[in-house]
Amino acid sequence: MLSGDKLALYPRVVMELGMGDGRLLGSLARADNRSLYIGIEIDETQCGEARSRLSAENIMLLHGSFEDFVPTLPDCSIDMFMAVLPDPGFIDRGRYNTWKPFYARLLSKLKRGGTFQLVTELTDDLLQPVSDDSYHEWTAWLMQTFASLGFTVAGLHDGAPPEYSTRCLDQFRGDTQRIRIVTMNLTKP
Repeated sequence: MLSGDKLALYPRVVMELGMGDGRLLGSLARADNRSLYIGIEIDETQCGEARSRLSAENIMLLHGSFEDFVPTLPDCSIDMFMAVLPDPGFIDRGRYNTWKPFYARLLSKLKRGGTFQLVTELTDDLLQPVSDDSYHEWTAWLMQTFASLGFTVAGLHDGAPPEYSTRCLDQFRGDTQRIRIVTMNLTKP
């Protein structure tokens, strides 16, 4: 569990939901040693890889489910949440009613003006190229969905930020026709 005291030691707190092997978290923390970077990962092997890779004082690694950790955070305590290629159970259109309460809770944990950065992908059920129409309809749905939860859409960009590197992102970037990635920056008004 995180304490408000630990969070208060840093002027900015960034939390990555599902950090995988910690590659992205580590690169962000190295570039900004004044902020606290917290990574949460449910997969024990991936969390172990992150622990062996990362040792900076401004990094905190948590093994477990972000569904369990996020509710324990003080309200209005996080400057930025990041989810890079979240499990479909946390973004899939057919499971909206399942994940909607989690993101509503996440919004309450953001500071006013804080950001939730979502990097997610759309694929065709038959692994065929994703049409522009399907991609634009999907991104419009994402924007409307998160706006209905209380987020303000501050930015939407095709692809992932070029400086981001994760095992899956690096793999997905090689198939831009069948795996369409979008980055959304959602803020708390």
